[in-house]
Amino acid sequence: MRRPRVEILYFEGCPNHGPSRELVERIAAELRVVPDIDLVEVTDADSANELRFLGSPTVRVNGRDVEPGAEERRDFAFSCRIYQTDQGLSGQPSTGWIREALTEAGKVSTEHASLSDRGEQLPPRVAAALAAAEIPPSKLGAARRRRLSKPELELYFWILRRFRTQGRPSDAEIGEAAKRHGLDAEHALERLAREDLVHRDRDSQIAVAYPFSGRPTAHRVRFPGGHEVFAMCAIDALGIAPMFREPIEVSSQDPLSGDEIRSRVEPDGDADWWPPSAVVVAGVLDRQGDSCACCCPVLNFFASTENAERWLAEHPEVRGDVITMQEAIVAGRAVFGDVLRED
Repeated sequence: MRRPRVEILYFEGCPNHGPSRELVERIAAELRVVPDIDLVEVTDADSANELRFLGSPTVRVNGRDVEPGAEERRDFAFSCRIYQTDQGLSGQPSTGWIREALTEAGKVSTEHASLSDRGEQLPPRVAAALAAAEIPPSKLGAARRRRLSKPELELYFWILRRFRTQGRPSDAEIGEAAKRHGLDAEHALERLAREDLVHRDRDSQIAVAYPFSGRPTAHRVRFPGGHEVFAMCAIDALGIAPMFREPIEVSSQDPLSGDEIRSRVEPDGDADWWPPSAVVVAGVLDRQGDSCACCCPVLNFFASTENAERWLAEHPEVRGDVITMQEAIVAGRAVFGDVLRED
């Protein structure tokens, strides 16, 4: 068993966040699970929107709201929260929801032991690294886009290939591409955001289309022919080669020392890197949000294990571990290798 992370978001004076914590602790004791419980105070409407706060109290286990269907909601507000449970309206989440969330979170996910769409076994340390970064089986390979309709899938593929060949598409270009597939661009992009595949910034430009970043990052990827893109994180960068079935070169920087890290990755996983001591940190920030806000800032290259361990020690808000470059390459292939596969 590993320790689940439970967040209870509330505002000062809420009469239900204390009883909700007691409910979590009681169910955890019954299940013989020892969670890390964080109380997160929401102070105003701006922080409610930033924290994706659906009202007080909100209970999340390993970053996910315990109420089924809550991940689809966008009615963030600095207000009380009323739950529709099997027993009627309540100021607390259902006992069954909390029990189910803690039961699932308390397990070391055996689903990570294989790539569901390929049947290949993942090394235990790679499976553990994906779990540490809170990358679930639903984000591995073709599974990450499984819930898209055919037109939405085609638009998603177009955005990824546009990044590969020319860079970030403009708002107008996305509109034209959506129209060709019979989609309303705004609704389609909202759908891709809900699936944590594509996100826009405040100017409505694409900021994220995993594995690509629409803004400069520390992780620069070079394709044959010279076209360069930015990746969201180390694992995303390493996953681009198997995703597009072509070799790439990656250059990045150690966040601690500023040292350059370079690697060459082939689609089949063959690779070399410099310095030979380079490693990757796999983990997550102790806060709620999409991958781009929670795990991408953590998934970095480091020039050595010593640098990575020192960085982790200096950032107690990060939960993670150090993995080898080869393990990170396998993880990148697991996440992105089958994303563009035609079903």
